[in-house]
Amino acid sequence: MTTPMPDNPIFAVAARAEALRAQGADVITLAAGEPQAATSAVVVEAAVDAVRDPAAHHYGTAQGDPALRALVATAVAADTLLPWSVDDVQITLGAKHALFLAVQALIDDGGDEVLVASPGWPGHAEVVTAAGGRAVPVATDEEFRLSAEALDRCRTPRTRALILSSPGNPTGAVHPESRLRQIADWAERHGIWVVSDDIYRAFDYTGTYRSILRVAPQLRGRTVVVGGVSKEHAMTGWRIGWLAAPPETIASARLHVSRTITHVPTVSQRAALAALGDTGTPTGAARDYRRRRALLVEALNGIDGISCPLPDGGMFAFPDVSGLLRDRGWTSSADLAAWLLDTAHLAVVPGEAFQAPGRIRLCFAVDDHTLLSAIDRLKTSLGGAPANAAYEADAPTPEEAR
Repeated sequence: MTTPMPDNPIFAVAARAEALRAQGADVITLAAGEPQAATSAVVVEAAVDAVRDPAAHHYGTAQGDPALRALVATAVAADTLLPWSVDDVQITLGAKHALFLAVQALIDDGGDEVLVASPGWPGHAEVVTAAGGRAVPVATDEEFRLSAEALDRCRTPRTRALILSSPGNPTGAVHPESRLRQIADWAERHGIWVVSDDIYRAFDYTGTYRSILRVAPQLRGRTVVVGGVSKEHAMTGWRIGWLAAPPETIASARLHVSRTITHVPTVSQRAALAALGDTGTPTGAARDYRRRRALLVEALNGIDGISCPLPDGGMFAFPDVSGLLRDRGWTSSADLAAWLLDTAHLAVVPGEAFQAPGRIRLCFAVDDHTLLSAIDRLKTSLGGAPANAAYEADAPTPEEAR
């Protein structure tokens, strides 16, 4: 009998919020790691067309629709400046499934280790455990970035891979080229695979995002690139992701898909095909998130006891609330998150979920009304002036106006 895995703490917050809603509470959530926006009409229409197409009603291929794989290969090639073909891509049930398939292909048994950033998304450690490996947390620096020195302190003879996420979740940290080059040199020197989780690649507000393969093309034979449409195209429920990798990794992933789920649903693949042809949605989302990021961070920094850095990318603010905890007599950020949910009906994720006690995560990938309402609840319950009622939803930030 296998040992049961603990529930994802982010899902626990979502479940509590839903329970309160069921009781009639008006709950605002900044806890979910997903865009609040609806999937674009172009994508929905493509899915409707697929539903009406009898050819989409039957089995597909385990590796995925060749047309979709071709578009993914083109996108990965643009990011990495390396050639990729349809044979180098496996379509998956979301990026988390791609991460699992990548790790499952790279480890040999339960003693093999995969390095993950700390603070970091709990899903990275979860997929390693689910694949039969051991996740080893690696402390990031004061800017939430990994370093070759920190990685080497955690390396053992059983270390097989590193999961690298830039921009990161929950921190938003983007690793600059110089840091990526150091990490790549370390990985090459020790024969470590890199699983590059690029799910937030479109949301870089610094202009410094680079794929590690663009910086270090020599890692091509030991790198798996993971992506998906969930974040960039507001398609979290459609469950389409992918991995681009060397032939042996693709062969392992294809076999696992064939033996477990047969293939990814055809209708969702057709929808993703339309999404990848739409560059306007991610660009518009990034523009909106940049503005909302500034608004939320400014509001958080206006509350005594809270200090919030401006994230490089992603869709989350990750403030330090340790001063607030101390002033209010709370023992943990989990206490603060529970209090906000129960009294202000505002859902946030405690930092303990990311191995970062003393912090909370708030998602700004919501509409303007939701964000302003959330800020009002934060300031009303924790102190500070209400959100600016004169705030214009479509006004550019000073940074954008330039």
